[in-house]
Amino acid sequence: MKNIPQKAKILLIKLRSIGDVVYNTAVYSPLKRHFSDAHLTVAVERPSYDLVCDHPDVDDVLCFEKGSLWKQIQFYSRLIWERYDVVIDMHEGTRGAVMCFLTCASIRIGHKFAKRSFLYNTKLDFSDLKPKFPIDYQVALIKKMGVHFDHVEPSIYISEPARYRARDLLTENGIQNGDKYCVIHPGTKKVYDQWQYEKFSRLAEIIPKKYGARVVLTCGPDEKTQVERVTKLVNSSEVVCIQTGLQELGAITQGAIFVVCHNGGYMHLASAMGTPVIALFGVVHPDVWKPLGQRDQVVYKNIECSPCYDHTRKPECYEGDAECKRVIEVDDILKAVERLGL
Repeated sequence: MKNIPQKAKILLIKLRSIGDVVYNTAVYSPLKRHFSDAHLTVAVERPSYDLVCDHPDVDDVLCFEKGSLWKQIQFYSRLIWERYDVVIDMHEGTRGAVMCFLTCASIRIGHKFAKRSFLYNTKLDFSDLKPKFPIDYQVALIKKMGVHFDHVEPSIYISEPARYRARDLLTENGIQNGDKYCVIHPGTKKVYDQWQYEKFSRLAEIIPKKYGARVVLTCGPDEKTQVERVTKLVNSSEVVCIQTGLQELGAITQGAIFVVCHNGGYMHLASAMGTPVIALFGVVHPDVWKPLGQRDQVVYKNIECSPCYDHTRKPECYEGDAECKRVIEVDDILKAVERLGL
């Protein structure tokens, strides 16, 4: 690999999901420590922008938006005209490789066995590092560049204005400073991975009585309908619903005594914020995708058809009644809460 100058303009490409970008934040600080005078730009998709915009080791964010042709033209124009010295493609899909190539950077780094690796001029093989978990794959490519990691963990930074907005949202919903609360995040993008709404509502009603904690129901921008279905079933003044952006959601999550959620992007965010997570698994196996916090709990029933795939999934799963989630009971979640020793 060519020598990378200390003052290089570096672009790191990481598109796709929120969970992937959460894990990708683990490489920012080690990169900047190694290349202390470098200018680091991170390319992410719009939903992940709030995860990286306030990171102290990220100098700039290049935001890709799928839906807008004009914004894509602006994105690719800037991608080309910024004249980066080094581009690292951590996306490993066609789009990331094409972006990498279009920069015409003198050093274009990617995985040797990526689908479009011919678009890189520096191909690294990290199979000898034997990555096991998703976060291992995030850091392996950077390690192969000679970057040292003291430890590997995601780093999400929440701005002070977002913290104030989160505090105001909690106060508006009757939760004052010092009040105990937990977060229940019932949404998931996959209908076949949905825990039943009535079980979420029952859990939300039990927690205030059993643990003396308020319950905050939260949701992402595309999950409002799901959280509303839970809210309609809840009969308790101790349960409130808050929909907000990722920065404010991160701040609310950080103040919670624990979180209950599905496997997914929010699970990884909550774990990165240091809040104990109780994660419901069904369609994927937790051995690989489990949250990384030491106190995090996994609730998973190892039934015959789990993990599943498109060609093995049953028709009822697409109606929100997958057996892998149906066999999880409210008591299973309460036992996980007990294991936290709160």
